[in-house]
Amino acid sequence: MITGIVTDRHATVALTFLLRNGSSIPIEFVIDTGFTGELCLPSEAVSLMGLTFRHDTSANLADNTEVLLPIYEATIL
Repeated sequence: MITGIVTDRHATVALTFLLRNGSSIPIEFVIDTGFTGELCLPSEAVSLMGLTFRHDTSANLADNTEVLLPIYEATIL
C-alpha cells in the first residue's frame, strides 16, 4: 500500500526509485485526481537517473490538444 499526506489541499506521496547502480532516490509527487497509473518526472530527473526510453505515447490535455509524451522504464521500491 502507498501512503501519503495532504498539505495545502494537495495529496502527496514519496516514492523511492531504484537506480541502475544499486542506489536509490526518493522523489515526492503530487497525486492528480485524474491519476491513470503513470508518473510525470522532469526531464532532468529522467536524465540523472539514466532511465531507459521505451516509446512515445499520445496524451489528450485538458484543453483538448494532443501531445506526444516519452515513456521511460523505472523500478519503484
